[in-house]
Amino acid sequence: MKRTRQLKHGLEPEQLRRWSWLMTGFGLLVVLYTTLFPFDFFVRTGPSALEVLRGFDLTLTQGYVLADFPRNVLLFVPLGFGLAGLWAGDGRSWRTFFLVVLAGAGLSALMEVVQAAALLRFPSLADVLANGLGAAVGFGLFYLLGERWWGGVARVAERIRPFLRPSRFIPIYLLYLAGWLLVSVWLQQFTQFGNWDNHFPLIVGNEQTRDRPWHGVVRQFYVADRALSPAEVVRLFAGENATAVAGGALVANYDFTDPAAAQFPPLVEQGTAVVPLTADGVALSADHWLESEGAVTAVSDALAASSQLTLGLEAATGDVNQEGPARLVSISGDPYNRNITLGQEGPDLVLRLRMPLTGLNGRQPEFIIPNVFTDEQMHHIVITYDGTAVRLAVDSADNVYAIELLPAVTLLTKTFPQEVDQMRLSRGNVALFRLIFDLCLFWPWAAWLAYRRKVDLALLAGLVLPPLVWEWLLSRLIFGYGWHAGYVGMGVLVTAVGFIIFYGALNGRGVQTAR
Repeated sequence: MKRTRQLKHGLEPEQLRRWSWLMTGFGLLVVLYTTLFPFDFFVRTGPSALEVLRGFDLTLTQGYVLADFPRNVLLFVPLGFGLAGLWAGDGRSWRTFFLVVLAGAGLSALMEVVQAAALLRFPSLADVLANGLGAAVGFGLFYLLGERWWGGVARVAERIRPFLRPSRFIPIYLLYLAGWLLVSVWLQQFTQFGNWDNHFPLIVGNEQTRDRPWHGVVRQFYVADRALSPAEVVRLFAGENATAVAGGALVANYDFTDPAAAQFPPLVEQGTAVVPLTADGVALSADHWLESEGAVTAVSDALAASSQLTLGLEAATGDVNQEGPARLVSISGDPYNRNITLGQEGPDLVLRLRMPLTGLNGRQPEFIIPNVFTDEQMHHIVITYDGTAVRLAVDSADNVYAIELLPAVTLLTKTFPQEVDQMRLSRGNVALFRLIFDLCLFWPWAAWLAYRRKVDLALLAGLVLPPLVWEWLLSRLIFGYGWHAGYVGMGVLVTAVGFIIFYGALNGRGVQTAR
């Protein structure tokens, strides 16, 4: 009968198993976070298994493959290390080695298939091979350095034990939260319009370089220098005039069905064709678009000063396969510098909004709303931005796509190892950003509660109070941030799940917890 190897430095087999579960869980979280970020899942059509296999990039020697190879190896090392500890047997078991490598390569292949089916990624054989190698490296490190590693962890645990008394840990944790709070407030500077350029013209139907034409009809277009409330957006979709709803906040307004309507700033026809206004609006194409006479300085300055906006548009595409993205409306200087652009990429609506977070081109990331232009019917689109959240209502005040940039999205996109160029908005990806943010906030607290091992009313208060107070502080310190009961509930759930996980991991033989 085989027996589990006992490590040196006093680590018991049962404790090795529990700590290896923690390492495996950590490795799995790292893999999922890195491979699925930014969580913009959307399946337009269900690709067959054969289509996914055909889509695999089999290139192994290209420069971009070699550049990513070390990172992809490193990514799976923690998972391989944890699995080796879970499946450790007598000696250096080849069976365990093959299980670890197979698990790593299998998980990698699954992630590649998910990327091909539901993310803006392309599957790669090189990634699977590198990830499998990373799991093998983790296995090797466990058998070469596992005893020293876990022995070192045990010694560190003993040294920090005095700091886990309530009189020490609670002030430390409060300082930890204070640091996160300062970072969250500081991040607001990345979501303001302070980097806008007031030298750009306003263009409807193209780019200033004339190489991003849009084919279709625009009925009306307006911009306000504040975010209209949900009630005001309802009035717009009910058919009320933008002037009546937004009042003096309007900084640009065009009704292309009425030649007598006040239209400001003035637009001049461009291209080789002159198309009169019709009952449907103005027809735009590669031969005809509209552009302001010079820069719309007053518009850009007003929006930059408020760092808020409302943009309304009624338009019908003439081609559901336009690319570029084809520019419906843009305040920009060229294809690489803009303040704002609303465009079409295939059937999708694309929003680029310049701020320190997204860069001078407004595409780190650009926001994509799938399947808006699947037909050639007129669509009513209203976009609001209040300094913290982008909301896009399409054809109805109830059909809203929203993304709250502060604090989770801003922090994670700025710290992710690679630039995030595109993010498709869905009903769930914002919640995943916030979930990861809450893990960083509340799992250290959950681990300490598990260490204390006291299941009583104080534990219940410990699960509820930190998320509740955190959400209240964000709503008070970040301008425009609204208090969300759902986020409080998510924080409580994250803390409770973390408590259960750490309680099980720490409640093994050889682990001394407070009583």
